[in-house]
Amino acid sequence: MLPNMRTRRITGLHLTGKSACPMSKIPPKYSNDDWDYNNKIKFRITCDQERLAERIVEDSRRVVDDVNDTTRNWQREVEHHLRERASEIRFLCDELNKQKKTALLEDEALTTYRNRILNAIGFLKEKSLNICQRCLVLREGRLSVDLCEDDVDRNLRRELKVIKGCQGLMDKALKETNEQLRKLRATMYLLDKDLAQKDKSLLIDEKNLKLRDSQHDLGSSDNANQPCLYTLGEWQQKTYLNIEGNGKELNSASQLRAYIDLILCQVCEDMQNQTDRTNEAFDRRITEVKHIKKCLENKHNDTMNHIIEVQRNIQLLEAEMSDKNRAHQLCLTRLSNRAARPGLEMTCDEVQQSLYNELDALKASMCRLQQKIRENKASLRYLMHVQVMQEEEINIKNNSIKIDEVDCMTLRQCLKYQSF
Repeated sequence: MLPNMRTRRITGLHLTGKSACPMSKIPPKYSNDDWDYNNKIKFRITCDQERLAERIVEDSRRVVDDVNDTTRNWQREVEHHLRERASEIRFLCDELNKQKKTALLEDEALTTYRNRILNAIGFLKEKSLNICQRCLVLREGRLSVDLCEDDVDRNLRRELKVIKGCQGLMDKALKETNEQLRKLRATMYLLDKDLAQKDKSLLIDEKNLKLRDSQHDLGSSDNANQPCLYTLGEWQQKTYLNIEGNGKELNSASQLRAYIDLILCQVCEDMQNQTDRTNEAFDRRITEVKHIKKCLENKHNDTMNHIIEVQRNIQLLEAEMSDKNRAHQLCLTRLSNRAARPGLEMTCDEVQQSLYNELDALKASMCRLQQKIRENKASLRYLMHVQVMQEEEINIKNNSIKIDEVDCMTLRQCLKYQSF
């Protein structure tokens, strides 16, 4: 009700008594001017509200259009950045995959080189060292004066030092290879981790590219306001550091493989040269011992011939001694018979004197023959002693030849050094 409208007071009936009813109110009465004024006022209010509503609707439409344009623009910008980000992540994933593939190839190559080192160490331990030590032990079985420190022994001990030196070099190379493999696999682990994170990030961004506001299952937005922990520069730097670290380890592995090639070639060359020198010393020693053995065998044959000749000469001397004994007995018999001559017949005639002279000559001859028999028997004993000595020496040389030529050189035939 307008404030300037006139009001009319209404008076009611008063209630009298306990059971009396209230008096009914009489509705207010307005004038025609009031009615006309009220209609105008209501009409004006209605028009004002309609115009306000129209302005609000128009403003709302403009706001909606502006908001839609802004939303579409930001969505286009976000999708553009998402596509750029996905492209950048794909590029880095391609780089990481290339690095990973190269690292895998390098890991396989370095593992092959590690196996080559292990083969070289195994050959040096099971073949070279074992055979060298076995040859030294076998040569301790030489006899008498042949058990000497000759050129073969010196070369075997030199070969033993070379083997141990090569083993130390191979052990060092093996440790370096294992360490390089560990570093390379550590960088591969970082590449795999970075690649897995980027693959997941790429899937998320590609999924975001496919999302539309018309979809009903947009999911939860609980983590929408979670702050980013790293800057774009840190993200790029981390990836580039992984790629740079992997490249560094790849370069180190390549250099190590070249170094291993050089070491293996040097080890093979050193071992083959020393093995050849030792084998040449064996060949020279075997030739020398065979020559001495041949000379001893020739001397042994000469000694046997001399023994036979001396034995034959002793037999001849003993036969002559037997003849002289009979002649001596004959002379004594004649002298005994002539001692039976009677009277004046016991003269010292020429026969008697000849018998005495013959007896003296026979005694002297028998003494000379006995002396020669003793000398020949002594020579025979010496010759037989020399024969035994020669046979012992020949057996010693046979033993040395067997040890060097049959035992040692047979073992050393498998010492062929090639590139492991």
